[in-house]
Amino acid sequence: MQNFTVTDRERDTVLAALRYYQFYRMQGHPFDPRQDHLIDTIAAHTGQALDLTEIDDLCAGLAGNPHALAVNA
Repeated sequence: MQNFTVTDRERDTVLAALRYYQFYRMQGHPFDPRQDHLIDTIAAHTGQALDLTEIDDLCAGLAGNPHALAVNA
């Protein structure tokens, strides 16, 4: 098991992604652009949402990339 710390912004992004996945599963189809504002609101709960590079780095960190984890340490 891997443990690491995420920032508030990173946590908000993970929560937004999980809510989007939950919505996707409930609707039975991917991507509903009518709901994007909800995801953006969750992702920016504590401030500015992560940009694309930061999201990529977070994904790498969650996948166990030690370099990505070190960037946020």
